[in-house]
Amino acid sequence: MDRVIPVVTTTDSAYVLNCYVTIFSIINASDKKNAYYIYIMTTNLGMEDITFLESLSQEKITVKCVDISDIVKNVNLQQTMHFPIQTYYRMFIPLAFPNYEKILYLDSDLCVLHDISELYDIDLEGHAVGVVRDVPCIHLAQHEKEIGNLDCKRTFNSGVMLMDIKAFERECVRERCLALLSEDYEREKRKLIYADNDALNIVLYDEWKCLDDAWNFQWQYQWQMDVVYGEYQGSYRNTAQNPYIIHFAGKVKPWTHPEYPMAEVFWDLAEKAEIARKIAFKYIVDIRKNKEIFDCFEVFRFPYSRIPSNSKIAIYAAGKVGKAFFEQMQIIHYAEVIVWVDKNYGYFQCNKFVDSPKELLERKAEYQYVIVAIEDKQIADDAVFELMKMGIAEDKLVWEQYKIKKE
Repeated sequence: MDRVIPVVTTTDSAYVLNCYVTIFSIINASDKKNAYYIYIMTTNLGMEDITFLESLSQEKITVKCVDISDIVKNVNLQQTMHFPIQTYYRMFIPLAFPNYEKILYLDSDLCVLHDISELYDIDLEGHAVGVVRDVPCIHLAQHEKEIGNLDCKRTFNSGVMLMDIKAFERECVRERCLALLSEDYEREKRKLIYADNDALNIVLYDEWKCLDDAWNFQWQYQWQMDVVYGEYQGSYRNTAQNPYIIHFAGKVKPWTHPEYPMAEVFWDLAEKAEIARKIAFKYIVDIRKNKEIFDCFEVFRFPYSRIPSNSKIAIYAAGKVGKAFFEQMQIIHYAEVIVWVDKNYGYFQCNKFVDSPKELLERKAEYQYVIVAIEDKQIADDAVFELMKMGIAEDKLVWEQYKIKKE
């Protein structure tokens, strides 16, 4: 029989697409000699989302959504900061999956780049969990001191957690964490702002198996290295060269900020999984729901099917289509606008971003595509002809019917 590697993650309806990419990354990096059982703990997830996630099942890969509503229905769980209620579900893994001796928990905002069976095989040596040390830094040091006079050099991030089921239950980890959280809910100003991660660190302080940093590389310090303690900056940079798991921890996420370091890993996997376009549209819809000022998405659809995410582009024409596309890219960062031009650029002197078409030639090594942002096909065809005469390669030029058809 195949060796079984059990993995658990969580999601809600808002995070389904991101969770899909996480699971796809597990499968993409898996050793086909093993069987992988990937469970998604949920509550009140719709059947369409369940079917979508479970469609990732294939030979030796089982993906199954598990509703744990009955397990958590009488437990007081409260959201804090940007952490959803689902983050608490990992504490209930022993109740949901009592037949396993050991289970690997993964957050659903990460990408796996190395076969997790190697992580699963690590001996926990009697510890309830195996986790990666957090990145010692200024703000973490202050926080850990406030919640219990902890040393941030001896605390962990629980987004990747190898769990010994019996040891976790024997040490009453869940019950002790819930008691701490319940006390915190009563405070006028809550201290455990990192939810159960804080509680787990207090309860398991100095009582956890330390895993290699590569198994939980937290991406957010790449652009704020100045806060990381000097003696840890070298090891952080070394881990960044070959992370086994990239954890998109923090408020900044690759699906909303594709210009950030390593965001391309997420988008490359999303494209390979054939859902990059769905993700882009989801965040367009979210923006339109929440911010009325973003009406630039209402009429014209960017050519997502022709332009891969994170591409470098030029926009030709600064009329209503060009203006809409420029604003869209400024908001969702799907592609980077290198230059925006119009043959009547003098008319747009009030817009500092619009340049002369000469910039297309001077900067053509910097972009991969030119979006011909013109609604009328005949006018667009004429523009394409003129651009080719200028020396712009035909395979760089993109035009299609951009106008969104109303149902």
